Amino acid sequence: MDHANTPTLTPADRIIGALAFAAGSADVFAFLKLHDVFTSAMTGNTALLGLALGRGHLLDAARSLAALAGFAIGSGAATLLHDKTASPAIQVHRLLLVESICLIGVAVLWAVLPHPVYHAPLFVLILLAAGAMGVQSVAARAIDLPGIPTVVFTTTLTMIMMGVIRALRPGTPSGGLKPITWRQIGAMSLYLVGAATSAALTNGWPAVIALPPMLAVLLALQTARLVRSRA
Repeated sequence: MDHANTPTLTPADRIIGALAFAAGSADVFAFLKLHDVFTSAMTGNTALLGLALGRGHLLDAARSLAALAGFAIGSGAATLLHDKTASPAIQVHRLLLVESICLIGVAVLWAVLPHPVYHAPLFVLILLAAGAMGVQSVAARAIDLPGIPTVVFTTTLTMIMMGVIRALRPGTPSGGLKPITWRQIGAMSLYLVGAATSAALTNGWPAVIALPPMLAVLLALQTARLVRSRA
């Protein structure tokens, strides 16, 4: 069955949506509060690393490198946990549980550490937050919705535009956009909403800025648990 083109919303859609929101909120939290790094946008971190190295700003480079390392460690560890013999529902639930633990750790550290955070505690936060997104990247692949990511949206924008242009092209059968294109638009929109949510919290409630990604992933975990119990 082509789940990506199913016309109705599914539990997988709810999980993907929550994870996209989590990635957006985590990226803005990290950029604003962890000194200009991203936790899911590794293309951005690579560019920032190159910028810092080119300018000779070694501390900035170290932060970007920590984010890249955290994501790599998270995705690597998640791959080891991704047991091919287990059902997809068990795989997704297991990986989201690990991600939740990482983000709970980030939220607790953010709550107890003095702000702004510097030195070793800062690098611990970067590694944990980026590691969580690395786990999420593997969890998203375990969900049967190909073409709809939660941490990389440059390719998604390309696919959205391809879907839109194909739907508008003369001679194309009527019916509007395909469900997969709507799902891609939804995931990218929720990433934007998550980013805007964290940005808004910096103005009045900076102490709770680490909570949105954690809560979103816990919501995804709850949905995955229900799917697993019905499998």
